[in-house]
Amino acid sequence: MASPDLIIKEGDTRDWVFTLSDSSSVAINLTSARVKFNLRRHEWHASDLFYRDTDGTGSDLIAIGTPASDGQVSITPTTADWVGLSDSTGVFVGEFWISDQNNDVQITQDVVVRVDGAMI
Repeated sequence: MASPDLIIKEGDTRDWVFTLSDSSSVAINLTSARVKFNLRRHEWHASDLFYRDTDGTGSDLIAIGTPASDGQVSITPTTADWVGLSDSTGVFVGEFWISDQNNDVQITQDVVVRVDGAMI
């Protein structure tokens, strides 16, 4: 199994900040891009635990950094996002989709998210 890209505690609502890069570790220029992110129990799971889209659902909780050419994206989890993960710990899969102005997919990238026990 791949190493987790993000390790968090259950119920944590601090921003997650990712720098999206290509296989050469060069930041992806997100100028005029649309970024979507979903978190699932595993890669092929049929439903999302939560979903963000810079052009739609949860758009106020996902943001492309400034300058967009740096490839940074921040995602803010909310208390409601944890309802689907109630009393859950484990490894989950987040998926980024980046598309251009015509909605042509430029890249998809999985992120391994490890959720540890409650902070209480």
